[in-house]
Amino acid sequence: MQALDWNAEGTLHERDDSGSELQYNFVQLHKGPLGDLVREVAAMPADQRARLVIDVAGGKSLNVAEIMELAARPDLA
Repeated sequence: MQALDWNAEGTLHERDDSGSELQYNFVQLHKGPLGDLVREVAAMPADQRARLVIDVAGGKSLNVAEIMELAARPDLA
C-alpha cells in the first residue's frame, strides 16, 4: 500500500453537468486536508456524494469510486 499525505491540500467540487464524467461546470464547495474531505464524502448518503470530486494538490482528481477506496484504507486516521 502506497503511503498518502492525508494532510495534502484538497478541494471538494460538485459537478453541475447532468452527471457526465467531463470536468466542466464544477462548483467549489470547500478546501481542506485530503483526509478530512475523504471522511466527509464517505459519511454522506450515496445519492449526495454521486456528483462529488476531490482535486488534490499536484493535479490529481479523485472520483467517488476512488474516494470510497481511500475511505476504506486503514491508514486514514
